[in-house]
Amino acid sequence: MNRGGTARVLINLRQLEVLRAVMRYRTTTGAADELGMSQPAVSNAIRLAEAKLGFALFDRISNRLIPTSEAKMLFDDAEPLFLVHQAIQQKAWDLRTGRAGVIRIFATAELSEWLVPKVLARFCADHPRVKIHLETMRMDALLESLDSGMADVGLSMMPPTRPSLVSELLAEFSVMCAAPPGDAIDMLDVVAPSDLKGRRVIGPPARSPLGLIVERAFEAAGDYFVPEIEVRFANIACRLVSEGLGVAVVDELSALAQPPGSVVVRPLKTSMPVTLCALTPKDRPRQRLTQSFVDHAREAVKAQRAAAAFTAVRQGTREAS
Repeated sequence: MNRGGTARVLINLRQLEVLRAVMRYRTTTGAADELGMSQPAVSNAIRLAEAKLGFALFDRISNRLIPTSEAKMLFDDAEPLFLVHQAIQQKAWDLRTGRAGVIRIFATAELSEWLVPKVLARFCADHPRVKIHLETMRMDALLESLDSGMADVGLSMMPPTRPSLVSELLAEFSVMCAAPPGDAIDMLDVVAPSDLKGRRVIGPPARSPLGLIVERAFEAAGDYFVPEIEVRFANIACRLVSEGLGVAVVDELSALAQPPGSVVVRPLKTSMPVTLCALTPKDRPRQRLTQSFVDHAREAVKAQRAAAAFTAVRQGTREAS
C-alpha cells in the first residue's frame, strides 16, 4: 500500500495491451505491427512491466517469447476488459456515424449459414437503414460475447442455462436421420436406433447437446451411440451424407436447410426435442430492433416448415401418380 492508502499500480492498461499482443504473435515485431508501435517500444514496455511486477512474463527461446504461467493468468483475467473496450469503441463509432440503428447478431455456424440469411431478408425489408453486424462463432464464445455486451442477440440451438442471459424459445425440432437418396430409411416413418445397425453413422460428438439426446435415445433402445464419423456441425454432416459417406443423425433445422433431393430425412425415435433459442442479456432492456429480429426469426422458421411440408406433400403426390 502507498501512503494514500490505495493499491499500487503494478501494470497499466497499455502494458496489458502490449502483453496481449505479444502473447498472440510470440514476437515483439508482430505485436509492434498490430499496435502501431516500434519494436523497441514494445520490448521496453514488457521490461518495465516485468520490473514493476517482480516476475518474468516471457521466456526467451529461439527468438520467440513464450508466456510464463503468470502471464497466462494475467491474460485470462484481462481479456474481459478488452471485450468491454471493444464494445465501447463500437458504440462510440455508432454514435459518431449517426446511423438509424445498429444491431449485433451472433450465431453458431449452422444457423449463420442458412437460417440467419432468411431472417435478415425479412428484417431488412422492415429496417432498410439499419446497420447489421453478424458474427459466427462457437457456443462458448457466443455466450461470453452476450455477457460482455458485444452482442445484442444470439441465436443458438440447445444453449446451456446461463443466469445472466434470457433464453427465449423460438421453436422445437425433431432429431432426424439423413441418408442419401434411395436409401432404405426412405421406406420408414420413424427410424429406430436398431435400423442403423451395420451402417456407417455420422453424428455429433459425445456429450455435446445433440449428442446427449441421441445417446439417451440409443440407451432407451438398449444400445450405445458410437458414430464412426464425429462431426461438430450438423450442416457438415449432411454434406458428408450427400457424398455417400453414411447416414447422419442431425437436427431437423439443419436437415431442412439441405437442397431438395440431396438427402432423404426421417425422424429418429427420441423423447427429447432440439430447441432453437434467442439469447439476450438479462440486465439490458431489449431494444426495438432486437425484438423485431427475434420476431422475424420465429416467422422465418414457421415459413420454412410450411414450405417443407408443402414440398413433401407435392413429392408424395407425384410418386403416387
